[in-house]
Formats: sequence, C-alpha cells, structure tokens
Amino acid sequence: MSREPVKTLPSLNNCTILDVNCPARHLPARHHMNQIHLTLRWSLVVSLVIASLGGDVVYSETISAEDEAFFETKIRPILVEHCYECHSTNSKEVGGKLLLDNRAEMLKGGESGPSLIAGKPEESLLIQALRFEDVEMPPEKPLPEAVVNHFIEWVKRGAPDPRTKELSEFEKKVFTPESLWSFAFRKNPPRPTVQNTTWARDSLDAFVLAQIEAAELHPTADADARTLIRRLYYDLIGLPPTVQQIEAFVTEYQLDELKATENVVDDLLSRPEFGERWARHWLDVARYGESNGDDGLGRNATFPHAWRYRDYVIDAVNRDVPYDRFVTEQIAGDLLPATSAEQRNRQLVATGFLAIGAKPAAAMNKNFAMDIVDDQINAVSTAILGLSVACARCHDHKHDPIPTRDYYAMAGFFKNTETLYGAAANEKLTAPPTKLHNLKSKWNPADPANRKEKAVLKFPETYAAVVDHLQPLIHSSLQTKPDRLTIDSDVQFTPDNFAAVKTATIHSQFELLAGSYSVSFWFKNETPNSKRPITAYLFSRAELGNKKLPGDHLGIGGAHDKSRTGKLFIFNGNEAKESIPGTTVIASGSWNHIVLVRDKNHIKVFLNGADPPEIDTKISATFGDSLDYCFANRSDNFAPLVGNLAELAVFSRALTDDEAHSLHSASGQPEAASVLGLAMGVREKNKIENCKIHIKGETAKLGPSVPRGILTAYNRDIIGNEDQRFSSLLEIPENQSGRLQLATWLTHPDHPQTARVAVNRVWLHLFGRGLVTTPDDFGVYGARPTHPDLLDHLAERFVSNGWSLKQFIRAIVLSRTYQLDSRGEEKLANVDPDNKFFARHSRRRLDAESLRDGMLHASGQLELGPGQGSAIEKIDSLINWPPGEATNLHRETNHRSIYLCMLRHAPPPELSAFNLPDGIGIAGQRNDSVLPTQTLFLLNNPFV
Repeated sequence: MSREPVKTLPSLNNCTILDVNCPARHLPARHHMNQIHLTLRWSLVVSLVIASLGGDVVYSETISAEDEAFFETKIRPILVEHCYECHSTNSKEVGGKLLLDNRAEMLKGGESGPSLIAGKPEESLLIQALRFEDVEMPPEKPLPEAVVNHFIEWVKRGAPDPRTKELSEFEKKVFTPESLWSFAFRKNPPRPTVQNTTWARDSLDAFVLAQIEAAELHPTADADARTLIRRLYYDLIGLPPTVQQIEAFVTEYQLDELKATENVVDDLLSRPEFGERWARHWLDVARYGESNGDDGLGRNATFPHAWRYRDYVIDAVNRDVPYDRFVTEQIAGDLLPATSAEQRNRQLVATGFLAIGAKPAAAMNKNFAMDIVDDQINAVSTAILGLSVACARCHDHKHDPIPTRDYYAMAGFFKNTETLYGAAANEKLTAPPTKLHNLKSKWNPADPANRKEKAVLKFPETYAAVVDHLQPLIHSSLQTKPDRLTIDSDVQFTPDNFAAVKTATIHSQFELLAGSYSVSFWFKNETPNSKRPITAYLFSRAELGNKKLPGDHLGIGGAHDKSRTGKLFIFNGNEAKESIPGTTVIASGSWNHIVLVRDKNHIKVFLNGADPPEIDTKISATFGDSLDYCFANRSDNFAPLVGNLAELAVFSRALTDDEAHSLHSASGQPEAASVLGLAMGVREKNKIENCKIHIKGETAKLGPSVPRGILTAYNRDIIGNEDQRFSSLLEIPENQSGRLQLATWLTHPDHPQTARVAVNRVWLHLFGRGLVTTPDDFGVYGARPTHPDLLDHLAERFVSNGWSLKQFIRAIVLSRTYQLDSRGEEKLANVDPDNKFFARHSRRRLDAESLRDGMLHASGQLELGPGQGSAIEKIDSLINWPPGEATNLHRETNHRSIYLCMLRHAPPPELSAFNLPDGIGIAGQRNDSVLPTQTLFLLNNPFV
C-alpha cells in the first residue's frame, strides 16, 4: 500500500527561483519584472479558485506524516481518555447519538448536527463544547487550555484523521518483504553492466546509467563550465561564485576538465563556509530552534543557550567528524570519555540535540515528562532511522512493525535521562526550570566526580605575607589557637590538620559597622552531602543567637533540596528569605577555598580561585547594626561544620576580584576549572529504572514494566528468521540509561537504515530529489527507492570510507550524473517529467538562506566568519507575552543566515517568506511553494 502524491500547482519560474542552472539569470531586469507580474497574476488566479470553492479546506484521505503524528500524539489520546466512554461504537449508550471514534461520524454528527467543520474551528460544535460554550464536554471539568488549542489547530488543518477502519490482529501482523525493504540488511551490489561503457566516471554513474538505458533513454549532455561552477558553489557553500572565480574556472576547465573541477571542489570542501551550509541541512532535521514555540498557552520561552548546539554542528561538519561519531555524541556525548576540556565541552553541547525540541506547557499536564521523552524518541528515530516510532505511544503502530511495547522499551533510554533545557523563561506554567551543563576550562578524565581533592593541605612560606598585604582585621593560619577569636567548643589545632571542628563556633566582631566586608578561609567538610537537610554552615555575618537569622549565611546544601545537594548557597535570613545557590558540587573530604565579598547589596563567592565567581548576585543586607560574625557554624548553632578550617582572614572592606583571586593563586594549590558558559543537553538520572507502558499514552494509567531495548523488528530478518547480531550491543548495566548502547546500535556498520537514511539526505540536497522521496519516512507507507541498488552501493561506500561526509559529497559532485546539464531532449521531459532516472540535472530554487546571503554577497556587505552567540543569549523571557505585546528580539547582522536568531513562531523576517522550517518538527525536505509574499518581500522589504 502506498500513498498517492498530493497534486500541487506547478512552480513558477519567477525571480525568487534564481536557479543555479537557469540561463534566465543573465536576462535583463525587464524580464524579471515580467516574471513578477506573472506571479502576481497567478496569485490572483489561485485566490479566485480558492474563493470559488468557498474557502473550505480540501480534505484528502491521504494525510501527511506530520498531520498523522499530530493526531496520534495530541488528538487521539484525548478522545480515547475523555470521549470514547460515551461517544464510540463500544459505548453502552451513545450520548446525543454522536460518535467520535472515526472521522466520518464526526463530520456526520449527532442530534445537534456535525461535530466539526474542517478548517473552521469557530463553527465546529466540538470546539464550542470543549470551550464550555452552551454545551460542556467533557462534563466533569474543562480540559486544559493547551489541549483545547491542540483541537483548534487540528480543525484548522482540516481535521486530518488516519482512523478509517480498525485493523484486525491478523492484518496488523502481515508484512511483506517488499514493504519492509528498509529493514533488510544492505547488499553490496556489483557494478551493473551498461551499453555505453565510456560514459561513467564513478561507479555510482553506472547504477544511474543502467536504469536510464533500461528505460530506453539517454542522459543529457554535460553542463557547461559556468553552470557547473555556479552549481558547485551553491551546493557546497551556499554562496555564488564571483565573476573572477567563474572566469578562472572556465580557463582551467578548458585545459583539464577533471583537474579543474577537483581543484574547485577540494577548495570549497576546505572552507569554513562549507560547514555553515551543510550544518543548516542537519539543523532542519534536528528541529533546531532558539525558543520553545507556542506551548499551547500562548507562551514562547527563549532558549538563550541553544546557539551552542548550532555552533557544534557547524564545527563538526567542518572537521568532518565521522557520521557515526556525530550521531553518538548527540545521543550520549555526556557518557563518552574525553581527553581535554574542549572535547568534554563539545560532547556536552552535542547532547543539545535531545534538549532543544519544542515542549508543550507543563501546566495541568501530567504527561509533561513523557511528552519530552516522546519528542526525543521521535527526533532519534525519524532523523536517524527514518521511522516514526513515536506513533506507537498510544497503540501499536498502524503500519510499521512497531508495537507499543517497543515504544516503551525505547522510552526507557530517555525516561532515565535528565533533560537540561534551562529556566524556560522562569515560567513554571511553561516548564519546570532545569539545570544546564557547565562548560569548564579544565577536565581531568581520571578523577571521578566524588574525588577527594587536596586531602593534604600545604601552603608555601610566602602565603601568609600575601594575605597580610591586603590588611585583614584578623588573619590566623589556625595551626594554633588564635588570640583574637572566641572558641565556644573544643577545637583541635595542629600544623597538619589546622582547626579540626565538630560542633564549634569560632566567632568575633567587626570593629565598626560596615556595609561592605570580605572573608577568606579554607575548609574541609567530612559530612556526606545528602546525610542531613543542610550539610553544613561555614560562615554567618549575623547577630549570634537571633532565631530570625538576620544577616548573611554561607552553607552547603544537603538533602532538603536535591537540586542544591553539595552546592554552596547564600541565605539572608528568615524575614528576607532570599537564598541563592551555586552550581559546583563540593565533594566531602576535600579541601576548598572560599572568598566571600559583600559590596553593599552585592555578594560574590569565589570558590577555589575559579573565574567567574561561584555566586555573583544582588542580595539585600539584613544584618542591621550587628557586628557579630562566626565560622564553622550558623549564628544560631544549626548544622555546624564537621571537618577542618585553615588560613582564616577577615577584611573590613570589599576585596576586588583580583585581590580575591590572589588569595588562592598565592596558596600553591591548583585552581578549579572556570565556567566558560552554559549549554542545553542531557545527563543520566541518579535513579535508573525501566519504563512502564502508559496505557493509551497516559501517565496516570500504567501497565507492565518494559526492559530497555531496541525495536524487536531488528531481532529477525524480513522473512521472519531470528537474527541476534545486535543482541550483545544492548546489554545495558542496571545503573545506566542505555543511551550509549542505543547509539552503538544505531551506528553499527550493519544497521540497515542509518547509513541509507544519511546518504539519501545527502543525495536529496545535491539533486533536489532523494533516491527515497520521503527522506523522513523509510517505513511501510514511505516511498520505495527509485534506485535500490544505488542506495545500498552509496551506503556501503559511506560506511567503508569511515562515515566521512566530505569524502562522500566529493565523490558525488565529481560524478558524471551530478555534472549533467539541466536541459535535455523533449523525450526526457515527456517520459520522465519528475526526473526519477536522473538523466538530467533538476533545476532548483535557491533556499531562504542562499537568497539572503547571495544578496549580501552581491552588495559586498556579507561578513564571512562565524557570528558570535545569539541575539537572545542573555534574554530569558517569554516572547510576545503578555498577549498582544509583541517584542522584536532579532538584531541586524550581515553574517550568514545560519547565525540569525531562529525563534520558533517568530522566525527571522528576512527568511520567513521562503519556506523556512518552523523548528517544531523534523524537516528532512523543505516545502517548495510560490507565494505572493515572496514577490512582495523582494519588492518592498527594507532588507532588499
């Protein structure tokens, strides 16, 4: 069974096309204006046709994969949970004679008339009932606003509905080898025999020519040099060649066609612009966006750190990171070993692939956590396997061999993964805030996370002089009992362990009331971080014994708040109730250095000499006129430090940053790693457990637990014989999520789909048409490959050549097939209008980025080189919130388009008219449309 292609209006050759092979690019401006007028006339015709149809959305029984996924994840689960009890064929009594378990009955309606009118949510009784207008459904209580908005969106789309008839269990299990072609292990087909033995330059040419000859056709002539260099430039770097580059190539081409082409290809592949061009293709697949998009409640939270993932992809493409490694880093980069801080940071950023997806609102959504898991399953399976595994969340997959049990086997990988997406604009209705990865300046792979740093502390003889140079009020090494400090409990003082404390309070007073002060000390905490609610208090600047605790209190978080366990925090008392945590977990049994600096209403806490400070925040001073301060305890004797103190110093002023750092740098102890930035990504959860089946996709209805594992369809070949070649890869330790094993399976050289999907995506971008024309769907309902042997041949080459993207692209663009002219004999157009045989090169429109970048390039204003960060890297907010208060967060830049801020539902205005993906779903192939807005953009937009 296959889907019929949807008929569309023919594309128009207007000036927005700027075909890389189009001779019209040389025509005068009058020609282009005529083309614009033609487009406007066509737009009017289209408008009149739509008007004559009454403006209704025309429904087709064939629905897109995107619409089907939307229905299966957003609509069907709600109907099943809230509506089927009274409005399905299995209901004991059908309410209002209305059935909602198939589309035909919904259109037919019940006693009150049709329940929905496709394309018109405001006129649909279903929407009115969900809004509790006149009729109230479901009667118990209104559904969350986000759910109602999903139904409105569904009706706007035309109410696409895959429910026709329920298949029997027998029908569900019937799969033919032909329908499961992509599950079959790859062959290494021999080079075919062809009649024209001199035509092919590369083995791939022979596979193409064999089918051309079988159709009794002939390939067209080679493209001329000017067309070829233009094609190469746009395909490889997304920019046009200059006149000088064209003329130089033409001259070399006349002398030696092959050598001239190889030279320009190698040059383009080596340029940083290559990574910027080809990274954008992957970002389409990775559903890249720098904001959450509409969560169903109108909120659109920014993702200030998503741009690092963009830069990771650009860098990986330019470094030609093997595709298997590229995939592995994005799924399990946090679990891979690293030999340097740079590598470690890069791998953490790579896991942003799993974190940057759009998320539904968390408010009143008990399925929020599984919605994130569902997005991750969909991203991995669709991007890498070309399969819509997410469709099996609520029921066995309708057409692919993926039972619901398999879905939850994969869900286990991500259920045990903590997703780090940031503060979500500090709006808990949108999403609960999460941590982010700290990107650090140092990385020691030999040290476990709980290493005992600096177990023995030795200072150089010059250290005391450095401290005294800053003129402290009090300075004591604490190797002996200090004279100017009061000790309220037994403390042992020794040259090796300094002050050993258990329940001690070491205290004194400032000489004068000062709004600014500083303290410096070394400490070692011996209490396990999770043993008690607060692990330990280290210092208080507060009136001793006052239960209201006015003042500054520095402590280490314990089990009370797991997000703060082992981390420093500053607290300013029970009345002000401000509490600010740090980010570094301090291992028990390790020596650490603290410099706390209060400068009026600002506090900085420096930890182990790291830059920037561990805590850097405004927090009100509440100590009033008290002069008291104490160490190793809180001012009310709560949660004392069990451990050691050394080299204590108190200052009556705020030290500068340089002075604070000098108190560590002079100590002779190694500096801690500095935090270079933050990144979205994932990490392992502390508690690992298998995922239970969610009956009908609902978190509140749990079934049996399913062991983490791969899809069972891969445990047998396509004719049913057992095949265990992958079984050893999925031996997952009990304390691991299994993401690393998942990545190992996906990138196994024998995996039937990973390499096929990857090479098909490359072919699509170089020819405008994939060997499989549904690049995101290699399943039963996806298209069959036009050249199955060629697809396997390319996949085999890709894997055997080390999964190198650059070498694979190089081989294709140097082939005879790629270098054909786009013009050909009339017979070719008649017999093969869609160019399925690749007997000529297809003329293609420029994409949005190439159009904008080309304008900047032509005007001499394009800034080559990477754009820095993002327009929103310091903006954590809700876009267009409150409703109606639009905010333009885009900033003008002449860098390449890939560096523009890609906000979901608020795209860059220079690109939005030209089929830019929305970043909500995976877009392996962009839509191709000709709209009046494109012409109007070229006529009126200030950028143009």
